[in-house]
Amino acid sequence: MDNLQQFKEKQINTYLSSIDLTNINIKQVQTDLKTLIGEEPAIKLNYINENILNEDGSKGNQIEKLDSISITFTINKELIPGQEFPFPITKKYLID
Repeated sequence: MDNLQQFKEKQINTYLSSIDLTNINIKQVQTDLKTLIGEEPAIKLNYINENILNEDGSKGNQIEKLDSISITFTINKELIPGQEFPFPITKKYLID
C-alpha cells in the first residue's frame, strides 16, 4: 500500500468517526471528503434487513439498519513505465 492510499484511508476514517452516521447526508459527506482527500469519492450505503416475527409466527416488522459505508477513491499506479493511471480503491467502513 502506498503512502497516498494510507493518507486517504486515514482521512476518511477520521472524518467518519467525527460525524453523526444516524442521519447521514451523502452529498455533504462527498463535499467534505473532496476537501480532505482532493477528490469526490463514490459512496454506497450498505444496509441490513432484519425481519421480526410475532409470537404467533406471523410476519412482524422489518427493521433496516445501516451496516457499513463503502467508499471508492482513486490512487495513481504506474502500469506502463513512466505513465501513471488512476486506479480505484474501495474500502468498507463498518458502522458501530
